[in-house]
Amino acid sequence: MSPLLFLATLFAVLLSSVTAQTWTSCNPLERDDCPNNPALGTSYQVNFTESVNEVIWNITNGELDYNDKGVSFAIKERLESPTVQSQFYIFFGRLEVVMKAASGRGIVSSIVLQSEDLDEIDWEWVGSDTTHVQTNYFGKGNRTLGDRGRVHEMDAPMEKFHNYTVDWTAERLQWWIDGQLLRTVTYDEALGGKNYPQTPCNVRLGIWPAGDPQNEKGTIEWAGGEVDYSQVPFYMTIKRLRVEDYSTGKEYEYTDRSGSWQSIKVHNGASYLYEEVKKPPPKSLAQRWRELSSGAKIAIYASIAGVVAIAFAVLIFCCIKQRRAGRREHIIEESRFTTEQNDMITMQTQWKSQKYHQIQS
Repeated sequence: MSPLLFLATLFAVLLSSVTAQTWTSCNPLERDDCPNNPALGTSYQVNFTESVNEVIWNITNGELDYNDKGVSFAIKERLESPTVQSQFYIFFGRLEVVMKAASGRGIVSSIVLQSEDLDEIDWEWVGSDTTHVQTNYFGKGNRTLGDRGRVHEMDAPMEKFHNYTVDWTAERLQWWIDGQLLRTVTYDEALGGKNYPQTPCNVRLGIWPAGDPQNEKGTIEWAGGEVDYSQVPFYMTIKRLRVEDYSTGKEYEYTDRSGSWQSIKVHNGASYLYEEVKKPPPKSLAQRWRELSSGAKIAIYASIAGVVAIAFAVLIFCCIKQRRAGRREHIIEESRFTTEQNDMITMQTQWKSQKYHQIQS
């Protein structure tokens, strides 16, 4: 990337973010009646190959495509922007996502941690930039120009799966790629903590057409230009996700409007989400079979053998019945043929006899 292009991209990063996912249903800095945030309170891992658990995840827009490689967030038509959001919140923690970003001019893939008072931690990929990833953070929705965004060179984010990790504590924020530390921001470096993300966040994953013509000019420029919808579909694919909540409790409560981490009250107990993520995954048929006792397996074998024997007996009976029916039909046909042949011979004999008498007379 040329120095001028790098500076232009960096400037755009500082002005823009994943606005498609940046929203809150109730901002605790503006209202006192916002509900508490349900805590994860543990660690949780999921392979997105079949479906998302709707108790744990909320598909906030579009539809997801599942395959043996994971879950794909696909833009197939104009203005589609499939996104998913966790029902749980973490109060400092670690998020690891193994994924492949989407390619395509104007298309942005994103991993976001965001709180209800608009603290935010981002990974972002611009689809036309196939050798870089962007990191960013915000405090209380503050998007004014500042030293927040970074552009990092990396190996083929649109062609290869990589592990993108955020490790977040009250003292510092880190971004990692494939186990290598990429960036660190301390609490004090974020305007003395004013811009430091420090309130309970949920996980938001998605893809959106930032370069759609209806968006603002600055957003379109940041996204690399207008989307060419003739090139659809655009795919972002997530193979695996792991998240760990560094706090333990049932839920998180904002006790005032300061938005500081010290103002967050952790309620003791285990949330319904804790119970849900601790449920064992559904067992495969092979696992169920291995867990059966020898007696149960013998009984199943015997039942199968009995069913096969009955089916074989039915088949033999049907064959014999069909053969007998065929034999009867054959006998009937032969009898009918013999009768018709005898009738024909009789008629011929009578005709010859009449002919002979006519000649004699």
